[in-house]
Amino acid sequence: MDQLPADQQEILKKSNTECLRLMAARTGAVDDDTIDKMDRVERIQVVAQSMVDKKDEKGATSKKKSERSDEVRELELQIELRRIEMEAEARRIEAENEGRRMELEKSARAENGTNGATYG
Repeated sequence: MDQLPADQQEILKKSNTECLRLMAARTGAVDDDTIDKMDRVERIQVVAQSMVDKKDEKGATSKKKSERSDEVRELELQIELRRIEMEAEARRIEAENEGRRMELEKSARAENGTNGATYG
């Protein structure tokens, strides 16, 4: 009970006994016969423990989601880096091909004797 925030503790303390019985039953931690034999304080303890467990569970889930989110972001960054590398490689190959094309044209002009000059 002490692990719960003050407002939640107050709500449990103000809850009527039947409401506490129903909340304790919903936790699934104990069977109905046991709940019927419990006093008010024991029911509050069962419900409070369930609330603490759920809070801890949510915290763990949140941490796992955060870790997954970090992993996803890392993968996205790796993919982006790979895309940039591939684009750079494509530009390098394109420039290399353009250089070869220009050399072939120059060579072809030299064979034809024009050297790119035009006579008018």
